[in-house]
Amino acid sequence: MKNLREFSIPYVGLKLGVHKFEFDIDKNFFSHFEDSPITDCKAKVKLDFEKEETFFTLKFFIDGIVNVPCDRCLEAFDKEIFGDFQCLVKFSDELAEGENDNDELIYIKREDSHIDVAQLIYEYLILCLPIQNFGCKEPGKDPRCNQTVLAHLANVGEARESEEPDPRWSELTKLKFNKN
Repeated sequence: MKNLREFSIPYVGLKLGVHKFEFDIDKNFFSHFEDSPITDCKAKVKLDFEKEETFFTLKFFIDGIVNVPCDRCLEAFDKEIFGDFQCLVKFSDELAEGENDNDELIYIKREDSHIDVAQLIYEYLILCLPIQNFGCKEPGKDPRCNQTVLAHLANVGEARESEEPDPRWSELTKLKFNKN
């Protein structure tokens, strides 16, 4: 199992300027996050860590492939993902303790010597996923589609169309509204 310590960056010893880091993400990374929508992945995350006197700028560049279920037939398929994200890190002992509503600004304590980017990488990978995942362009015609699930969905749709409408709803059609 991959140890998440490699995602902890010791910024105290870094000089001012841009420092580059690369992380290879695979399915072991996601085993550390409960209820993750991603279970298998091969992605590369490049991080440009810019250290300034009073803050850091973190620029993440994500490119890879995740294995997700198709929203149409539930068959797993590989989906390409990519994304660019930026985050600012500032020092504040008070704000580091509380909740932060700003996703692009993180506060850390002055006595901290490392910044853990594992949670940020996880969240950015999730944000790279589209709202809907379709493994095929034409359902039922692609050999990757799960034909059993598609047939079941078609039968359920046909059964609903043949049902008699609920008489309670048909009474609503008799209502007349004043258009003024």
